[in-house]
Amino acid sequence: MKYLKLLSVVLLSFVGCDDDQKEEIPVFEIGLEQPINFPAPTYDINDNPIDAAGFELGRKLFYDVKLSDGNTISCAECHNQAFAFTHHGHDLSEGVLVDQLGVRNSQPIQNLAFMNAFTWDGSVELLWRQPVVPITEKVEMNETLENVINKLKQDANYPTKFETAFGGEDAVNPVNMLKALAQFMGAMVSSNSKYDKYVRGEVGGDFSDEEKEGMRLFENKCASCHSGELFTNQEFVNNGIGVNSKLPNELGRARISASNPDLTIEEGKAHPDYYKFKVPSLRNVEKTFPYMHDGRIVLLKQVLDFYDTDTYPYIQKMDNLDVRLIQTIDEKEVLGIPMTEEEKESIILFLETLTDDEFLNDTRFAKP
Repeated sequence: MKYLKLLSVVLLSFVGCDDDQKEEIPVFEIGLEQPINFPAPTYDINDNPIDAAGFELGRKLFYDVKLSDGNTISCAECHNQAFAFTHHGHDLSEGVLVDQLGVRNSQPIQNLAFMNAFTWDGSVELLWRQPVVPITEKVEMNETLENVINKLKQDANYPTKFETAFGGEDAVNPVNMLKALAQFMGAMVSSNSKYDKYVRGEVGGDFSDEEKEGMRLFENKCASCHSGELFTNQEFVNNGIGVNSKLPNELGRARISASNPDLTIEEGKAHPDYYKFKVPSLRNVEKTFPYMHDGRIVLLKQVLDFYDTDTYPYIQKMDNLDVRLIQTIDEKEVLGIPMTEEEKESIILFLETLTDDEFLNDTRFAKP
């Protein structure tokens, strides 16, 4: 892979029972990678550099149930590596309260070091603060930072790991915990798909004629929103998916951008950001189903059917529907993006080239 290494360290393990038998075995290299075909990272490596100790602490925390109420679930419960750290097959995930579901589909954890904001509505703009949302959300981990820190302080291993990673007195604290998680997530760079190897001219990047045609169609029909090497313009848009009757209180981006934090549903519907959600990255999209903010669409073909102008289910006309989904055909307003069945097949073939098996099977990000 061709990339610039912003920061890297080699983690070592030792085998053997005594000093004479100890052998250094390089396990893996870790750091914030800058693939040559990617934009500049938004991750602040000066404020929170990714190093061996911080990364390993973050990895342990990510897979630890102590971050949840009753030590019930870990972050990995809803973010499975084999599926780009999404909750495979779940439209909405169960948290620690078995009788309650979350209200949004679990997003993939990949290339977050290049993103401007996090969560479906962009409620968090700094990666190290993002874990606060799932940890404290009632329908997710339903815990408090204070309780989590108390549990970590009482653990036999965590105090030493925190001191090694961050130093100083009272190293086990919320900021260091969140920064360790950010180091782990910030290092998750997915950039070795067949597509990446194609654009970088590397071995394994040969495209078939059908994949090239799919890429041409994708650029023509999809790339106004799913643009660039991240395959998202990082905008918040209303795509006409329509209100989910099971989640009538959903406001989308309006929940964040409205000046009134206690916005009513009726006020929210009148807000220009009503039902706007962040355009998701399409990297590893073959593996991250179901789709949309509430996981209501299961198959990629169904997603393309939704965006098509004449295939059920149809895009719904909403006051702030994104203008890129409003076409004029034969002097008539038509919602959606015209696609033939053959064009959809080609686009899906291209989307499958965005699957990064190296990332999905990278042992650096697996449970320690």
